[in-house]
Amino acid sequence: MAGAEEGCTAPERETEPEAACAGGLSEGGEAKAKKSRCSRSSRAGLLFPVSRVDRQLRRGRFAERLGARAPVYLAAVLQWVTHKTMDAAGKISKKSKQQRISPSHLQAAARKSSLLKQLLRGGVPRRGRRAVPRSRRVASPPKKETTRSKKRGPRPRAAAAGE
Repeated sequence: MAGAEEGCTAPERETEPEAACAGGLSEGGEAKAKKSRCSRSSRAGLLFPVSRVDRQLRRGRFAERLGARAPVYLAAVLQWVTHKTMDAAGKISKKSKQQRISPSHLQAAARKSSLLKQLLRGGVPRRGRRAVPRSRRVASPPKKETTRSKKRGPRPRAAAAGE
């Protein structure tokens, strides 16, 4: 069917997202082109439903205002966590020579992976040891300078500066 509209497909890495979701001309080559519908999930290249995540975020009343990119980001994070969990559970089920992933495989995957364990426990997983590097003592003077100076004795510079 040459005149039919093209369906929306997930964008390739090489092509532009807008080009993959643009519809063809309507029948007969009319002047007006019909806009093809394209989901936000396919525009973002995700499998998880962005619209459903958006609806749940708005119904939950977590914030007074909600950005347009927030449900896209959350859907991407949910997809990543699911992919990691299912990948680890699939490896465990393959190791135990089973065809199906069972709940015990999912539990074992969550127990083995340090990132998933920390995420499901409620903490925020971090790659490095500290998110913010520690500042030097030079930047902020110590609070108990009087006790230290008494232990060390009087400073020679302080006496020279006072004269």
